[in-house]
This record gives sequence, C-alpha cells and structure tokens, in this order.
Amino acid sequence: MNTQYLAIPTKYLLLSVILLLNPITTKASLIFINEIHYDNSGADKNEFVELAGTAGLNLLDWSLQFYNGTTGLIYKTTTIGDITLTDSNNGFGFLALAISGIQNGATSGIGDGIALVDNSNQVIQFLSYEGAFEAKNGAASGIFSNNISISQNGSPQGQSLQLTQQGNRYQDFEWVIESETAGRGNLGQSFISVQLPPAVQVSEPNLKWLFILSIIALCLGKKSTKRRFKSIY
Repeated sequence: MNTQYLAIPTKYLLLSVILLLNPITTKASLIFINEIHYDNSGADKNEFVELAGTAGLNLLDWSLQFYNGTTGLIYKTTTIGDITLTDSNNGFGFLALAISGIQNGATSGIGDGIALVDNSNQVIQFLSYEGAFEAKNGAASGIFSNNISISQNGSPQGQSLQLTQQGNRYQDFEWVIESETAGRGNLGQSFISVQLPPAVQVSEPNLKWLFILSIIALCLGKKSTKRRFKSIY
C-alpha cells in the first residue's frame, strides 16, 4: 500500500470553491464592419463606419484603427465607449461611428484600411478599400487586409459602401453602393437569427467531496489542509 499526500494552499481552495459554486459559462458573438462612408464628390461629409453584431455584445474599450495603405501605418484610432448592441434586426444590433478625415486611398493603387480591434487588442476584422496591403504596426501588424471589391471614388453625397443580401456572418453578404443607412440594417439586407452554441459549463463532480472537506478545514482556521489519497496495488 502506498500513501500520498496533496497539500492545497488556502488561496487555491477558495478559487476552487468559487468555480464549483459558479460554473464557467461562455457564449460566442459575431461582429463585423457593415457600412462605410469615406469619400464623396466635393468635400467629404458625414464620414462614418458602422458595425453590426449580435445583440448584447458590449464594446467597451474596443477600437477602430485606421491604416494608411501606402506606409502600412496607423493614422487614426477611434476607441469605442461603454456601448452594448441592442436587438433591432432579428438578434443583431448596429452602431454607427461618425469619424472625420477617413483617408480616400492612394493614387498609387494602394488603398487604406480599417481594423476592428477588441478589448484584448485582438484583430476581429481588417478591411481595406481601393487595394490590399500589409499592416506595419498596431494590432494588425503583419496581417494582410481583406480588400473590399468596390470603392466610392467620389460617389454622390448620401451614398455609402454597405453589405447586402441575407445571413449572419460577414462572408454571407456582398458589398454594394447604396443610399446611407447609418445605424440600421442596410438596403436589401436581412439577418438570420444566430444559433449560438449552448453555454459551456465547467465543473468537476468527482471533486465535490474534496471541496467540502477543504471548506471544513478552512473553518477550523487551518492555512492549508492535506487530503489523503490511497492506492492499493
């Protein structure tokens, strides 16, 4: 018969108890750039970028990083505040951000780009217009942009680049030039309700007695406890 002892520091016992009583749950969310107005005939007016995403997603400390395609460097950053997307189209919400001075692409044929970055500084999407390029700094550094198939090139005021067709992910839609629809679903665009995977619950039923015994030891004022495990060969 061999006997082994496992020492469990108090701080880890407390963490384990919390996890036992409050199983971890996670849910997936979808978000993407849904509409852009960066250029019109004459002086540019009412430039904006619109996001579409699953309702309930909070965008605190998310950001848009704007890239100069010629240099690959960031020329502007817009940080999003404590905003939660609300359901306005079959489980999706919209947020239009007014942003002046969005560059119009370069005459060399290399376009400019926009990176959607989450609050962990991870790139969710990196789009460009009027040509693709590689980002040289910022969150998208080393990433090649996904070039939009069309561009404004001085289109009439009141128009924008926007996604149309039906779906719930970026790749389901198609870019077109239409009348602006900032803050709401685009013309000819419809969303299919997202079937999110069930919440993932993390628990260890086989360890419940270990946790219970640990709580008893803590109540007796011990800084750590030892749980005896036996294995018979």
